[in-house]
Amino acid sequence: MNTLHKAQKTLILYVIVGLIGPLLTGCSHSKPTATPATPTSDTKAAVLVQVTPARVGPIEQTTIVTGVLTALNDVTVGAKAAGKLVALYYREGDSVKAGQVVAQQDTSDLQAQLDQQLANLQAAIARLDQAKVEYHSALTNLQLTQSQTQHAIAQAQAALNAAKEQAKIVEEGARSEDREQARQKMLAAKAAYDQARSDLQRYESLYRQNAISAQQLDQAQTAADQAQANYIAAQQAYDEIQAGNRPEEIKSAQYNVEQAEQALQTALANRDQIKLRQEDVKNAQAAIQTAQAQVDQAKAAVAYARQQLEDTTITSPISGVVAARLAEPGEQLAAGKSVLEIVSLENIYFDAQLPESQFEKVHIGQPVTVTVDALPGKTFQGRVSKLFPVASAQARSFTVRISLPNDSHQLRPQMFARGTIVLDVHPHAVLVPYLSVLNPTDGMGTVFVVENNVAHQRKVQLGFVTPDKIEIRSGVSAGEAVVTQGQTQLQDGMKVQIESPNISSSNPE
Repeated sequence: MNTLHKAQKTLILYVIVGLIGPLLTGCSHSKPTATPATPTSDTKAAVLVQVTPARVGPIEQTTIVTGVLTALNDVTVGAKAAGKLVALYYREGDSVKAGQVVAQQDTSDLQAQLDQQLANLQAAIARLDQAKVEYHSALTNLQLTQSQTQHAIAQAQAALNAAKEQAKIVEEGARSEDREQARQKMLAAKAAYDQARSDLQRYESLYRQNAISAQQLDQAQTAADQAQANYIAAQQAYDEIQAGNRPEEIKSAQYNVEQAEQALQTALANRDQIKLRQEDVKNAQAAIQTAQAQVDQAKAAVAYARQQLEDTTITSPISGVVAARLAEPGEQLAAGKSVLEIVSLENIYFDAQLPESQFEKVHIGQPVTVTVDALPGKTFQGRVSKLFPVASAQARSFTVRISLPNDSHQLRPQMFARGTIVLDVHPHAVLVPYLSVLNPTDGMGTVFVVENNVAHQRKVQLGFVTPDKIEIRSGVSAGEAVVTQGQTQLQDGMKVQIESPNISSSNPE
């Protein structure tokens, strides 16, 4: 009874399956699925594989370079001169700006030195002013001496000419026109005498004002006396010519000529005074030059003392972050002693080694994708900023510098970085997965291509290689189904069963 019941249940189950089977098959036409075939004698020997169609796409040839990040601007600031450090305003991690005061040394001794040099400068300026006054005085004396000497010579020459004319008149006897001439000469001599007295009064006034020397006053007195004598002589000559000529008159006239000649020689000899006054002017000019040199020297000393005082204020030459504090307040600093290390985080770079075989493929400005071990999951865009022109003799490699902008300040010096440089791009390459190629060596390899469920072994020429794909230069065309899993169990001509539901053996695309 139980056996019959079980048979009835089995029959009902087969009927249900027979009724709904076609319905399920009709619904599956919109998206066919791979239904494992019932093993037969032919498919039992097929190797189960996965395939991927070879596709056309871009592939890059890259090289990986590594290095330690370094700040482009990394400076150590310190004391220019020895002195006590009285203040250090920043510590590690503090931000500073270019030109900002970061430390201060003691200024007491240097301020005293500056004050002393300023006093020396004022004294030198006073000496220069005095030298200028003496120069102007010497120049005035020269001009007065020249004028006085020229006037005295002219007067002496006129007196000599008058004496000679008078002597001639006396010797020859007076005529009416001679008498008139003698009278005119007397009048001229009187005018010269009046002028000489006026000059004497002016020189006496200048002498009382210390504007001229006593010698110049004496010369003026001599000129006045000479003019007076000339006037007296002219007057006597006129009187005598009126009275008539006597022997003693002739002798007197000749004597007057001799006296006038001596006076002229004396006036000419006084021209040496001009040379003396010229020497005084030259000496005054030399004194001005000396005083000016002393002023210039004092100014230089003031500038030096002021610079030393300014150097006690230590400023940052760049904007950045304090990396190290190298001194403490109260410390006696030697000249050149460092107090702070400051790094600019705006621009970072690292130097890496590039094989000589790739040197010609890298150029300045080339983009570089950079990753940093300390910042996982982040990438940074840098550029090749420098190629060192000389290769390393040991490693046969060139140094390439990778620069990185660091506006966010995430990158810090001494971090380890990796840079990927794109050396070349093939935009329309035939690409297959990296794992599909067996024994890729020296630009050659082996792949299996499936056609009609049969694996065919192909020798292929390789191009660019990346960690996930390989360029096929020859041996495989785009769209062919390439075995990506199970190829290690294949031999040429073996039957395969494709596991991938999206790839058929007759159409790998």
